[in-house]
Amino acid sequence: MAAAAGVAVPDVVEWFSYYGRWAVQVFLVIAGYLTAQSLCGRETGLSRPWSLVAKRYVRLVWPFGVAVTLAVVAAELARFWTNDPILPESPTVWQYLSHWLLIHGMLGHESLSTGVWYVAIDFQLFVLTVLLLWSSQALRWSGWAPLFIGALTVASLVWIRTWSDWDNWAPYFYNAYGVGLLMGWLTRRSDKALPWVRLVLLSVLVLISWQFAMTLNGRLAVILAVALLLWVASFPLSYVTADPTGSLKSLLGRVVHYLGGTSFALFLVHFPVSMLVNAAQDRFDWTLPQEGVIAMGVAWLGSMVLADVFYRYVERFGTKLSRRIG
Repeated sequence: MAAAAGVAVPDVVEWFSYYGRWAVQVFLVIAGYLTAQSLCGRETGLSRPWSLVAKRYVRLVWPFGVAVTLAVVAAELARFWTNDPILPESPTVWQYLSHWLLIHGMLGHESLSTGVWYVAIDFQLFVLTVLLLWSSQALRWSGWAPLFIGALTVASLVWIRTWSDWDNWAPYFYNAYGVGLLMGWLTRRSDKALPWVRLVLLSVLVLISWQFAMTLNGRLAVILAVALLLWVASFPLSYVTADPTGSLKSLLGRVVHYLGGTSFALFLVHFPVSMLVNAAQDRFDWTLPQEGVIAMGVAWLGSMVLADVFYRYVERFGTKLSRRIG
């Protein structure tokens, strides 16, 4: 599918192939930002850190495990029509279970779907952050938490992200996650630790800016840009509107809310759909460049439809399960 589309629109496919990976930095910064909104500046919940971890695990692993199962089934079905190397090998029981336990990357197991490493890393980042916040609360000084987070962010930025064999562990990605976390904490506005948060965040951003100036690393530019956008978005901008009636703004808001709400489901289910569409291409010899573009469109539309169903009946159920944990 990608090869055929690459012939029809080579510049577009090449652009996404190269720059698409930068989106990971966006995910990481926003994930940290959202974690700060729910955890930072609050004592409630941190007194029971393992309850927070259990809730997060259930909320993540239920839709994730179901999606991995869909990918395994889709791969087995696709094998009837194609032997394309994108299809994962039939998994062993332990390989399959390791995905449910979110330790497949640590064990070096082949991923059963695309991007599944990110879900495991997201969970690790959350657990590490809960432990840092809980530890600082135990020390009974509000300044410890931002200092802990800032120190790990700097260590990840300067050293750990250069250790390629750490790419299955949370500290490798904390350089982006920590920036989002500190920025999200700063928007809380009523926490007594905010002076320390401001100081640490400013220091981290200066360091990232300096590293970008030295290396022109595009991923660092993405981190800075997303942090700036989140900071701007934290201010009330209701007076800025080109639509006096508010109808356009309301419609746009609903669309963005829907796309945001179903984005995790789309991330989880798009690969099973893509495998089946790719298999159909091989089976019916749809290899012309234009057919590759059409196949991509079909895969995108099918993924959006499946994501909507998955969000309503699978992901929401996982959220309900997590709320039952005391």
